[in-house]
Amino acid sequence: MANSRPGRDYMRPDGGPDPRDLRDYMRPRTDASRAAPEARRPRPGLPDPRAAASAVPPAGDLVAAAVALPAPAPRARPSGRPTWRQVFVSFEQRDFRYLGLSTVAVGFGQWAQQLGLPLLTLELTGSATQLGLLAFFRGLVGVATSPIGGLLADRFPRRTVIVGSTVASMIQATVLAALILFGHIEMWHVYTFAFAGGLIQSLTQPARQAFVYDVSTDDTLQNAIVMSSFVQNLARITAPPLVGAMVVWGIGAPFVFMALTQIVATWLTLLISKQTRQGRPVRGNAASQIWEGFRVCWQDKRILGLIAVHSIPPLLILPYLPFIAMISRDVLHTGATGYGVMISMVGWGTIVGMLALAFFGDPKRKGLLMMVGFIGYSSLLIAFSFAPSFVLAIACLGIAGIFFSIAQALNNTLIQVAAGNEVRGRVMAVWQMSGSLQPLGALPMGFAIAAWGPQMGIGAFMATATVAFLVFLVAWPSVRRM
Repeated sequence: MANSRPGRDYMRPDGGPDPRDLRDYMRPRTDASRAAPEARRPRPGLPDPRAAASAVPPAGDLVAAAVALPAPAPRARPSGRPTWRQVFVSFEQRDFRYLGLSTVAVGFGQWAQQLGLPLLTLELTGSATQLGLLAFFRGLVGVATSPIGGLLADRFPRRTVIVGSTVASMIQATVLAALILFGHIEMWHVYTFAFAGGLIQSLTQPARQAFVYDVSTDDTLQNAIVMSSFVQNLARITAPPLVGAMVVWGIGAPFVFMALTQIVATWLTLLISKQTRQGRPVRGNAASQIWEGFRVCWQDKRILGLIAVHSIPPLLILPYLPFIAMISRDVLHTGATGYGVMISMVGWGTIVGMLALAFFGDPKRKGLLMMVGFIGYSSLLIAFSFAPSFVLAIACLGIAGIFFSIAQALNNTLIQVAAGNEVRGRVMAVWQMSGSLQPLGALPMGFAIAAWGPQMGIGAFMATATVAFLVFLVAWPSVRRM
């Protein structure tokens, strides 16, 4: 039954005015609307907008209802296995793509120099002593000058440091190739370029390591570090056989190739935008700034622990790589072919480990997982030392590469997170120094192998490393809990 008087609703319990009609009276009206009130009525079959408006409660009721409503449920995370797109998520960022490609090019050039200089030394002198002195000299230069590289990485834009050092590498490779091709090369030239190569690498590596942080985000940092190691190991696997094949064109071919790769690396680095998340460059006295990097590493027990555990493999484990040739020749009797297969298995295991870590995303308790990786690495190399067959030996090396790559990537991730942005370059320089101690471990391992044989000599060093990792696991809880 329709209301007999407009403006009142007799169906309301209190018989008060209808708020809809109050709004109508307050709304400005035109003459047409007053003359034809029926025109504002809804057409049959259509909802009445005034009825919809009446469903809106007063402001007080809205507040009460909001208080009474339950809190919204948290958004569920997507379930299921990670996709391959997530594995390579860092490469979706433009700057990281260019950095990764330039790292591959730099890696090819570094391997060309590392393999070319020993071959050149043997051709000039035929002396194993000169070969050992050259490797020790280049490694010593790298360790001694790494703090300067860290200072440059914090004092100047890291993009500029990388471009400058890559151009310097291109120039020295071009000059060396010209000396070889025109027949003017002498042994003092080789030592000069070994010094230049060690210096350039020590200047560029801290900046390149810290630059991974600059061109990534907090969400993609670990994946970016893993992918950076992944592309470095791609160069490690593919560059040596390629450089070895080039030698048939002459001993200068690897250095021509090195110069070309550095040109490509420079061009790719220049494509990276200048706007990164690197902090404001530091200022002040150079010596005090270098000392500050060491002081930060010493005072922060987490950083100190990560650097300490990072120094164990180059001192006690990694020097075994050249001596795999003796295992192949004297124990397994597989010759040069077996030696090449065993070396490549370490690289392939590293690739698998990188992909596995990227596939499983961001693990919890990274510090503990890192230590499990290091302990598994050294334990598997004990088994390799005494492996009775070639198949078992390459299996141990491949799985050891998986453990080592995961441990190294987590170590790199944790130290990048622990280091402040203003000292990241200098901290990474100290970290780089701790990873360059391999020449210091090669000499005592060589003495042990000469005295006890390759199996006992290598096995003893791997057992010592395992004990060192176990002691560190117990004695350094701040790293274990990271």
